[in-house]
Amino acid sequence: MPRFFKIYMWPIWLFGVFGQGKSFKANPIIGARLLNILGLHIIRLLVARGAAHLRWFFLSYKMPRALRREYAENGFCIIPDFLSRDDVMAIRRELSNFDGETRQMVQGNTATQRILITADALTARPALASVTKGRHLLGLLQYAGAKATMPLLYIQRIRNGYQEGKADPQKTMHSDTFHPTMKAWLFLEDVKPEQGPFTYVRTSNRLTFRRLKWEYRRSCNASHLRDGYSEKGSFRADAADLTEMNLPAPEGITATAGTLVIANTNGFHGRGQARHGANRLEIWAFSRHNPFNPWPGFGFRFMAPVQHFFLQAYWRHMDKQAKKRGVKSSWHLVDAKDMLGDIQPGSEK
Repeated sequence: MPRFFKIYMWPIWLFGVFGQGKSFKANPIIGARLLNILGLHIIRLLVARGAAHLRWFFLSYKMPRALRREYAENGFCIIPDFLSRDDVMAIRRELSNFDGETRQMVQGNTATQRILITADALTARPALASVTKGRHLLGLLQYAGAKATMPLLYIQRIRNGYQEGKADPQKTMHSDTFHPTMKAWLFLEDVKPEQGPFTYVRTSNRLTFRRLKWEYRRSCNASHLRDGYSEKGSFRADAADLTEMNLPAPEGITATAGTLVIANTNGFHGRGQARHGANRLEIWAFSRHNPFNPWPGFGFRFMAPVQHFFLQAYWRHMDKQAKKRGVKSSWHLVDAKDMLGDIQPGSEK
């Protein structure tokens, strides 16, 4: 039966159109060729950007003007020495004996390992708590994410060449979704070119006429692009695409330990190419929400444990479903020592 005749799904599909829904493949309304020829994708993109600008206006007091300008012009901002070396070393010492819930996803030949920073994870870790609960960091992240909600925070390690396999799809330049979103990296060790630094196409966050034209053309055929991600709403862009949009080449952002990088991941970005076996350790932040709501929210801290509860419940559900099929879930449990066992608290590496 064609999906359009599944009447019971229409409320969900319509809700997705007016919310975070981005998949041209899973949602036949978002992916309808005729609707996108008539401009559905572009309308959603423009309305979401307008709402984001309104929220940025209300939240402007949370980020200094110079950083706001850098973020708006380049699509990312860099804050060297956000943490001192002593602070970095203190956090690394606290993580060296962590034995709590640790999860991993493998994409191609790369593994992403994460620890959700919950109240339990912060127990007896005052240095980590001071940073991740501090108004300074949270204010910057809330402005960049255009929402005064509590971002999700993780300890993250990226392991390049973790196994033999296809290329890591996150190393292809891509836009996460159709509206501004925030990701941030607070590096807990020096990141050199061979470690696969975060890579960004400078100014690709801007909605230029060329970008809109490219987005329109892609949206009209997005449900049939079949690269595994574009049809799901995360458009991939190769060198020819960047040239078509008059954008510069991607640049890797190397950094010293303690550097904070915040990016609008509506711009094109990815992981840099890395030496086989290289890895990096960081505090990673993520924020995504209904892009059409112009209200910036209140940032109630009590919502963070609620988010953590439902996220962990979802992971446990996926674990059970995967076990029934005899496979591992996408984000499966691993031993914390696999992620943190090689930390040397006295150095950045």
